[in-house]
Amino acid sequence: MSAPDDILILLAAGSAQRMQATVDDKITAPLAGLPVFLHSLKTFQATGLISRVVITYRNEEQKARMLTMLAAHTNGDLRIDFVPGGDSRQDSVLAALTACEGHTGLVHIHDGARPLVTAEAIRKVREKAHEMGGAILAGRAADTVKIAKEHSASVGSSPDRALVWTAETPQVFRTSIVLKAYRKVSELGRKVTDDSSAVEFVGQDVALVENPSVNLKLTRPADFVLAEAILKTR
Repeated sequence: MSAPDDILILLAAGSAQRMQATVDDKITAPLAGLPVFLHSLKTFQATGLISRVVITYRNEEQKARMLTMLAAHTNGDLRIDFVPGGDSRQDSVLAALTACEGHTGLVHIHDGARPLVTAEAIRKVREKAHEMGGAILAGRAADTVKIAKEHSASVGSSPDRALVWTAETPQVFRTSIVLKAYRKVSELGRKVTDDSSAVEFVGQDVALVENPSVNLKLTRPADFVLAEAILKTR
């Protein structure tokens, strides 16, 4: 295997608003013996693909906690840089990508609150991104999706479920492509909620890679119970 050259951007600057005050910081909360963010970081490291990690953080207190946890649970052989997060996910990603400017390889953008991602899924989406310039991990919609009418809670349309996918992370791109895309949407004041949306906006195709494994994002207190149960089966 060639020397690792990919960068991992691990997003950790988000709030825990939907945790109903049960968890102050879901990123550093304990889960099955490790802080949440370290589950995915260790999985990425185990792939042998990553040469550098860029972690966005909410405030200096959170950064200090993460540094302490990294010292306790890693051996220090991976370069890890910290970048202050912004007011939104979009702002945080742009700040992290700017710190990667000049990198000619692939960048994996991953939500720190998704601790269940597998090495197999990471390799699959990375392989497709290497081929096409961009790819995202995603799942086929299991439920029928409804599009509401504008400014209304009534149904406007029902898209064909066979065409509906739910976006996950990691989302993997050539660094130059995704950085250019984020700068363009920022310049135009366009809001995006995931990285693919920015890349799509500048006309770049993005491949969908189906994830056969559960890859939930910790959003509500019950998610911790489910995630812990799943981790115990692995």
